Amino acid sequence: MSYHYLERLENAVRLHEQWRQGECLNMIASENFASPEARKMLTTDFCNRYTATDHYYRGSRFTDEVQALAEEVARKVFNARFADVRPLSGHIADMAVLQGLTKRGDKILSVNLDDGGYQGFAQTSLGKLFGVKDLYFPYDKVAVNIDVRETKKLLAVENPNLIIFGASFIPFPHPVKEISSSAAEGTTCVYDGSHVMGLLAGGEFQDPLREGCSLLMGSTHKTFPGPQGGIILGNNEEVFNRVASELYPMIVDNIHWNRVASLALTLTEMLQFGKSYAQAVIKNSQALGKALAENDVLVRGAANGYSASHQILLGYDKTKSEFIAKRLEESNIIVDNLCRIGTNEATRMGMGPAQMVEIAELMGIVIHGKKPADVVKKRTKSLIKDFRVPRYVLRSAAEATGKA
Repeated sequence: MSYHYLERLENAVRLHEQWRQGECLNMIASENFASPEARKMLTTDFCNRYTATDHYYRGSRFTDEVQALAEEVARKVFNARFADVRPLSGHIADMAVLQGLTKRGDKILSVNLDDGGYQGFAQTSLGKLFGVKDLYFPYDKVAVNIDVRETKKLLAVENPNLIIFGASFIPFPHPVKEISSSAAEGTTCVYDGSHVMGLLAGGEFQDPLREGCSLLMGSTHKTFPGPQGGIILGNNEEVFNRVASELYPMIVDNIHWNRVASLALTLTEMLQFGKSYAQAVIKNSQALGKALAENDVLVRGAANGYSASHQILLGYDKTKSEFIAKRLEESNIIVDNLCRIGTNEATRMGMGPAQMVEIAELMGIVIHGKKPADVVKKRTKSLIKDFRVPRYVLRSAAEATGKA
């Protein structure tokens, strides 16, 4: 009986990897592909081990070194004075921020879910958990961004305790400097960079920590091509410590040190390749947006060049978007149900503007129903066959120095 379950498991994993890695074009904006060296770290002995700040668990001196190294490199990559790699996800990082910076009854200002905001901040999620009042940025749906003028009016009336920039739909930089400079004294501004963390690591898109935010937090597996996990960064010591002190043991106990080792490896890759990778992601998004429009696909943000991030947002309603996503999946092109298209993994695999033009053509064929799914699927497989190995990666130190 045990071998029956083992066989089912092994078969499911094998078929998944064969399909998603060998046959599909992944355009999901919230996923990426970690390098071989980063993946190796996930299978090390760290996956079995505990540690604690008071060294209750002995034998952790190398674990401490991994954490110290990860946070040192993170500070360099993001030009931050402080870094904490203990959050297990971007959502956990957000929880720590709310725990450390708000109290029940406080007001928080973020992007509404209806405008592409993160559902974790909604009143039915972390807002409910922490007992805060959710306020939402006035939003310009045509520009696909926060409305600065209306937000300043809102700030004058509501005076929120915490302002949270960043969103799940974020094709353009948020007006952090313009809004943070208008916030009342005592209001803290933070930036959830979950989607654009890899772009920020490359010095592109925007610079929240120097535009008025005390903290930058988020996940490490979207544009940032690392393991699933979270990170918190900052330059304001008092604000950073208020949040970091809430993590252990209230929110995070076991840190998953194999994840931290993998994150340290990816941070080191970004230290070397981050800028060229981030620039390529944005260049691909702009090329894809333009090409999609030329294939009569409805794309938001046309007036601003379609995108300045990894995201292209299609302009169809929820029902139509779900239908399109299903049709694309039948053609081995993977997007989410709201048709938020990401160029991050395709860029990681070495694709450039020429491939974006072909992808747009394939998507246009599917969306307009011009050819059967099997025909497009064949072209998808042909397109990706030369782009199955991640770029912007480091070899092991032993290989790089000839000591392997």
